Amino acid sequence: MKYAEEAKKIVELVGGEGNINSLVHCATRLRFELKDDGKAKKEELNKLKYVLQIVVSGGQYQVVIGPAVNDYYNAILSVANFGGKSEEKEGSGKKVKLTDRIMKVISGAFSPLIPLLAGAGMVKALLTVFTQFGLMQSDAPTYLILSAAGNAAFYFLPVFLGITLAKQFGGNAYVGGGIGAALLDPNFTGLLAAEGGADFMGIGITPIDYSSTVFPIFIAVLVYSQLEKF
Repeated sequence: MKYAEEAKKIVELVGGEGNINSLVHCATRLRFELKDDGKAKKEELNKLKYVLQIVVSGGQYQVVIGPAVNDYYNAILSVANFGGKSEEKEGSGKKVKLTDRIMKVISGAFSPLIPLLAGAGMVKALLTVFTQFGLMQSDAPTYLILSAAGNAAFYFLPVFLGITLAKQFGGNAYVGGGIGAALLDPNFTGLLAAEGGADFMGIGITPIDYSSTVFPIFIAVLVYSQLEKF
């Protein structure tokens, strides 16, 4: 297994398998949730040539690896057994501040989307360059198709966040995505043009364009995840 020895060393220096509650990763970091951060040997981890930095934030012990993080992540899962990649063990006794919990949710929601948003941003940036230098017209079919690829990630952000947030809150990821999709359904967005406002079961509502928004889907999925538990 590639990076098996490096993985064993990282696990050892974060306090061993018994000190790990869960592990996820983003584009560059291994994000550990440890039972006791004090058992991790930060100085020794920083000395490893394949570790770029150690960051303790949002209730997570983050080991910055770089582009090869996915290989290290898989290697750790193959050499260590600590209950799965994203399961949280109860009863660890570790107290987490409210601000850390909030940061953990925000980080966990956006981290999986970083490659998607970065790629979409690059497409939009290239299209801007092309039009500025006259290499492509903004009404050309090629431009419109590429623009759709770049805009989709941001326009449908509530759908993607619905999926990642549902996982964070312990709900069904597909239901979370469905809630995000409902906010963008043409039948719903069509209410924006309704004269005299709109109502839901007799209750007056103000239709809003939820495309590319963040906060509404956070609230919607949080409420959904709590309801699902009952």
